[in-house]
Amino acid sequence: MALVGLPNVGKSTLLNAFVGERLSIVTPKAQTTQRKLLGIYSDEGHQAVFIDTPGLLEPRYKLHRSMREEALSALDDADVVVAVLDVGFEPSIEWARSFRSSFSGPALLCLNKCDRLSAPKLEELSTSLEGGGWDGVFRTTASKSDGVAPLRDAIVKRLPESPPLYPVDELSSAPVREFMAEMIRETCLEQLDEEVPYAIAVQIEQFKKRGKGKPTFIEAIIFVERESQKGIVVGAGGQTIRNIGTKARGKMERFLGERVYLELRVKVLANWRKKSHQLRVLGFRVPAEET
Repeated sequence: MALVGLPNVGKSTLLNAFVGERLSIVTPKAQTTQRKLLGIYSDEGHQAVFIDTPGLLEPRYKLHRSMREEALSALDDADVVVAVLDVGFEPSIEWARSFRSSFSGPALLCLNKCDRLSAPKLEELSTSLEGGGWDGVFRTTASKSDGVAPLRDAIVKRLPESPPLYPVDELSSAPVREFMAEMIRETCLEQLDEEVPYAIAVQIEQFKKRGKGKPTFIEAIIFVERESQKGIVVGAGGQTIRNIGTKARGKMERFLGERVYLELRVKVLANWRKKSHQLRVLGFRVPAEET
């Protein structure tokens, strides 16, 4: 099941609510999600695999094309699609109308962030969309888990019968080190302003469990595109990178349930968002070349 929509409509928050765990990073900034992430929900008789996707946007450079292709590729693999819109953001409402007319597969519509509208306006919007050929229209406020359970139940009922694809105690197919990298990137998005956080990629160089009561050792590199950005990330006297490390380490320790020693380094990878070979090195999908 794929979650699709414009940036910042709440897809990642919805996935986290579906599985009951904070798997996808969430910030107020658009374009937080850069790659697909699988979240797994299992109960006594069902297993559903939810795919969080990057927000659909008009690409300005190769990373954007990579993100868009990543999102659209999820539609090819999904048995059910949930189109997510922000009820307080008109472009996402218009996107949803055009998406249903261009997509022929089974699709549910999720009106998210419903606490942003008064009850009469929400009812009016919902009524205007219900006749759009959707297989179901649902209202949620994912940040409060309001309306999430009925939507999840509707998704599960529409999935084909199959043996479990994953062990029932797993929450995601992604390796733990990928979550650690995303927590660092999330913290950079929270701590840095303007364009700098969007120019950041994170790779985990080492992930070592050392035993005997010692903290797990994690070494990570924060890549930026220019020397000036490196200076901003490091900060005066190294204060900014220390703050990022402290906050990211706290997230890691809560996620892992153990102590962590985190070592961060900052490197320049010039214009990596615009270069296919750099995207490949950093683990992104390399977009199809324009013809």
